[in-house]
Amino acid sequence: MSIFRPSAHALITGGASGVGYAVARLCLAHSMRVSIVDFNQTSLDIARKSLSSSSNSVTFIQADVSSRSDWASICQQVGTDVDLLMLNAGVGGKGTWGDEDYFDKILATNLGGVVNGLNAYVPGFKKRGGEGKDGKGKEGMAIVITGSKQGITNPPGNSAYNASKAAVKTLAEHLSYDLKDSGVGVHLLVPGWTFTGLVSSPSIFVFA
Repeated sequence: MSIFRPSAHALITGGASGVGYAVARLCLAHSMRVSIVDFNQTSLDIARKSLSSSSNSVTFIQADVSSRSDWASICQQVGTDVDLLMLNAGVGGKGTWGDEDYFDKILATNLGGVVNGLNAYVPGFKKRGGEGKDGKGKEGMAIVITGSKQGITNPPGNSAYNASKAAVKTLAEHLSYDLKDSGVGVHLLVPGWTFTGLVSSPSIFVFA
């Protein structure tokens, strides 16, 4: 069963701009329900203006994915009936050894945000996926984690970002094994060069 189907529910972090926004639009084009989580209120306002006019099946939530308490709030607002979980939120930045803020910010969002999202939703995915295989629960569920080629090639110059993306690659590989008998698809998205707000701060770029 395709994940892109009417009434299926997608939860997308970092969904107010860039790649996450493009996936949100794709989901809405398939008449899915979409919950968009983003830290940037300005991006959320722009996405709301663009998407709400064409669909009433989208919810917007301002939250910090690095915060466990914010994830508790996300779960409360979104619920557990998520069919597509896309952990896409990420930040960039430049720094060097001795710059604690550089490491803390990037690792907390790019790695911690993924860990928090997986811990919040994987147990439910595993349970519902197992039920679906027996014909008792939903089928057609997937988890997508946005990685980066820098987590694979590890070019010099951005150690914290590279480490965060290398770590989420490892998490995706382990998760794929852990859910191999559940019927839940696990995917690591490694896009090519994509012109988004991550590479052009403070301007906001979204897919048209």
